[in-house]
Amino acid sequence: MKPKKKLKVCGSITKKESLAKISSNIMKHTIVVEANQPYSNYYGKTPDKPQPNSLFLFTERYFTLEETLRFTQNIDICAKNKVNVASAVFLFRNNRVPAIRIKNFPDYQHIKMLQECYVRLGVNFARKVAFEKEALLTVTKCFSLTRIDEGLYLDNDDKNEGYIIVPKRFEFPEFIELMETVKNNSECMFFDAATGGLIVDGRVEEMLRIYSGHLSLDLLKCIKQEISKWI
Repeated sequence: MKPKKKLKVCGSITKKESLAKISSNIMKHTIVVEANQPYSNYYGKTPDKPQPNSLFLFTERYFTLEETLRFTQNIDICAKNKVNVASAVFLFRNNRVPAIRIKNFPDYQHIKMLQECYVRLGVNFARKVAFEKEALLTVTKCFSLTRIDEGLYLDNDDKNEGYIIVPKRFEFPEFIELMETVKNNSECMFFDAATGGLIVDGRVEEMLRIYSGHLSLDLLKCIKQEISKWI
């Protein structure tokens, strides 16, 4: 086995996201939602905490990851609380709607203040969105990873997340079918998955993000081995 290697890369994750609107402590005529059931396919995950899960601030136009990082690093409350920010796009009724994704935000009471900071930096928020309670989401973000085996990584910021490099890109319906097949025909149980890609050494590596409260090298190897049987 190759020695463990830490790396910081950028990439994207695509998944179905369950959403709930936030109606208090936000700017008038803006739309803010929260991922209210993160990792919904992992049966042991029941989010119950005083701080928000992933927040999405819908914007008038799409902002790249570079723009989103630049804005956010100039907002004190985000820098002090080590907020994780990403660029996001939702697919609502065949309409693509951009957003800024905020993770690790300390509380709900300061969301309006956060929005006001973005406005001062030149961000215009969307006033209307054809909102649905579930949508296909693509998030473009930075990753801090440790390679633990060939094609297998652990997330340095979330001990419950790991990544498997796969030989091809899956269209989302194909990905859903593949994950159902793996879960129903193997001992690789109790995990949530998303599809995506990592940019490593200038090349795109197709990957699956795996979440589990019992994440281990054995689980990642099990899933990787089962995937190889069905593609």
